[in-house]
Amino acid sequence: MNDEDKRFATIAAEYALAGHALIRAKPGETQAPYFAIRWGWMKPIHDLDDARQLLNHIQGTK
Repeated sequence: MNDEDKRFATIAAEYALAGHALIRAKPGETQAPYFAIRWGWMKPIHDLDDARQLLNHIQGTK
């Protein structure tokens, strides 16, 4: 497992604790490599820094 995989796993676990899901798209299948999901809502995310920023917003932290 490389550093990016570990970082993704950590952030995905934090999304789960916040009641959301963070998933990876299959390579080459879509423009965004990640998606945040909850109750049918789906937001494309372009990198793990953006995923972290959205999670902070979801959690209400600054």
